[in-house]
Amino acid sequence: MKLSGLPVQNFFVSRYHLRRVGGEPLTLQLRPLPLGFHQRLRNRGIVPPLPPLKIARDSAGKPLRDAQGMVLTLADQRQPEFLAELDCYHQCVAVLSVVEALAGDPAVAFETAPPSETATAKTWRNYAESIFAELEQAGFTAGDLVLLCREVCRLSNLIDEQLSAVQETFSPEPEGSSA
Repeated sequence: MKLSGLPVQNFFVSRYHLRRVGGEPLTLQLRPLPLGFHQRLRNRGIVPPLPPLKIARDSAGKPLRDAQGMVLTLADQRQPEFLAELDCYHQCVAVLSVVEALAGDPAVAFETAPPSETATAKTWRNYAESIFAELEQAGFTAGDLVLLCREVCRLSNLIDEQLSAVQETFSPEPEGSSA
């Protein structure tokens, strides 16, 4: 692509200072997510889970039917197994986004090697879980991951709502509270 006859070069990194409680901020170099990032996630099998279906029922408990007599179903988005899968998906996207953004920082190296591009979705999820464990061992908090996701979102010119579900997953709740 050219702009005013010159090739467009939009490769940059931005310094980000992650505040640390009681210490010096951690300075990281982040780069925006590339245009094909979300497509690569889908190609790797990183997709949101589908909620299970349940039969729609009337007040008497009888199944509701459409005009053709087919039983109507509703998405059951409160099922604990689905919610756990959804949390895992959001965590995976958040971690892989941060890894991609940190790829431009020569000072950051993860111990876990990335899988091949042809690896299975399970392998990619395991990779994200290993990176999450590394971040946790390094003292990163849920709030740190939220802040990093927000900054990556800002650098990538993404709408905040696109990562809001990810951020909500990592928002700490006071003990004893229920969502």
